[in-house]
Amino acid sequence: MTSTTTRTAGLPPVGQPLHGASFGQALKRFFQGYVHFSGRASRSEFWWAMLFTGLVSLVAQIPFWIAYVQLIVRTIELQERGVTASADQVAGPLGAMLGWLALLLVVGLALLLPTYAAMWRRLQDANFHGAFALLSIVGFGIVPLIMCILPSNPAGVQYDPVYRAMYGHGYAQPGQPNGQQLYGQ
Repeated sequence: MTSTTTRTAGLPPVGQPLHGASFGQALKRFFQGYVHFSGRASRSEFWWAMLFTGLVSLVAQIPFWIAYVQLIVRTIELQERGVTASADQVAGPLGAMLGWLALLLVVGLALLLPTYAAMWRRLQDANFHGAFALLSIVGFGIVPLIMCILPSNPAGVQYDPVYRAMYGHGYAQPGQPNGQQLYGQ
């Protein structure tokens, strides 16, 4: 069993940005860092993962919307015949719609934590505190997404666990102690 902070195949561990990550690398790091909120993530890591979550959400929604349209069509057909729709007459499409809604809820919950973790790390790479990701909970989701578009900022190294271990809480200046530089700075 390997830790999420160990190196695999010459790649930096989850929490250190992998610039120019491929779709596969980004997905692997997305799921390895399922609840890994410390460190940073590059733009490519974040946006490939967001593309994946968007596609999964879209595919999971298709059967729900098909069932919804079937429910509407059945209700309109019954109204055109002058029949009041009873529970028995709409039970099939309604049951299918509710079943797919339950699946959507499960998929959404499964992707919730890794999505927030990736956004948290991406914000820290742009030198913003990861807590800005929580703005999406209160309806300001566009704000952290715009912040995630911004390029990496070298000052974001303060959020790396190694940097914090060496300098404490991320407020020391690079080059201290012993003149060491982190991550090629």
